[in-house]
Amino acid sequence: MSGPLKGYKVLELTSTVSGPFAGMMLADQGADVIKIEPPGIGDLARFMGTTKDGMGAMFSTLNRNKKCICLDFKNPENIEVFLKLAKETDILIENYRPGIVKKLGIDYESLRKINPNIIYASISGYGQSGPYQNRKVYDPLIQGTVGIPFAQNNDTPKLLKTIIYDKVTGLTAAQAITAALLQREREGVGQYLPISMMESALYYNWPDLMINHTFDEGGLNIGELADLFEVYEAKDGSVIMILIPTDEVFNKFCEVFNIELNKDEKFNNTLARLINKEDLTTEINKVTKEFTAKDLVAKMDAEEVPASICNKLEDVYRDEQVLDQGSIVEIEHPELGKMRMPKPPVKFIGQAEFPRSLAPILGADTREVLADLGIEEEVIGKLEEREEQNRILLESFNPISTE
Repeated sequence: MSGPLKGYKVLELTSTVSGPFAGMMLADQGADVIKIEPPGIGDLARFMGTTKDGMGAMFSTLNRNKKCICLDFKNPENIEVFLKLAKETDILIENYRPGIVKKLGIDYESLRKINPNIIYASISGYGQSGPYQNRKVYDPLIQGTVGIPFAQNNDTPKLLKTIIYDKVTGLTAAQAITAALLQREREGVGQYLPISMMESALYYNWPDLMINHTFDEGGLNIGELADLFEVYEAKDGSVIMILIPTDEVFNKFCEVFNIELNKDEKFNNTLARLINKEDLTTEINKVTKEFTAKDLVAKMDAEEVPASICNKLEDVYRDEQVLDQGSIVEIEHPELGKMRMPKPPVKFIGQAEFPRSLAPILGADTREVLADLGIEEEVIGKLEEREEQNRILLESFNPISTE
């Protein structure tokens, strides 16, 4: 076995992050995922961020455990190849802008005629209808729509430094697909799954970010949940997170350092601490700056006060807990050298070692996939010839050139 989804076939017609993230999860769980990219440069994520020998770091993570073929959907012969693949697949994931798949004749209504059991997941930015449906969407736009910049700082709005909703949407899509597979097993029906980044973001945000906007009226508003969180400075220049959610925890904190902030009316209850947060942060920093971060965490752990060192990015994969759990896998790539990536957070019975395979070069699996499907040698040969010509052109391609 290679995971609980072994034997399920997935066609992935996606680019950048949200769709590939969903496909990555299914592939990590054992599904046979075939990524279909356009000829030429393929998925633009191949060239996004840090790149090495023509492979982007983000692409290499999101597209592990997948196979890759190139098809030109403007070419009728290539469409015929795709339809043969679609007839044999369990799942299709696409993240084209709304309306494109219908123009190409590969929308759900078209494919269900040749494969009634197909589970067809369509990822979009704002959904399949409405005033924003045709907007070209990136994660920061969704962050803006769902209020993230003002949630970070009401006076100076700021974006999160992560494409959070691309990834949240990928998680949402993968979970929806596996739920649809379960329903198909029970009821024998395929289905269409429209999944929008905006709705995925709202679903993800609501429990905490929107606590003060859940009840239409009434209720005691004591500020945002995140207002309880703060980072503090240590003697060695490190930054530490200490969480003080209740009076009991604050009392313990004060006992550890033999201070009496908890007797001050400005700080002696949760509401007072929220109102006077800036002053409280100043007072706590006076204490924490007397100790190293490691000593501070040890003191907090001993009294069960929630605390942790705030790692710099280069220290995350060196963290002792991360190392103990084996959470980051180091891989020796035959062309790219040593790489790091997180293993899936859940391992299933009988699952193969991670990863089963590394992110493929563009069109790497065309012959294997199409030969297994019974596609004529002449057609495969044409595709291979086109891909070889494209590889030559790509050797001089500079994705960040301004010329």
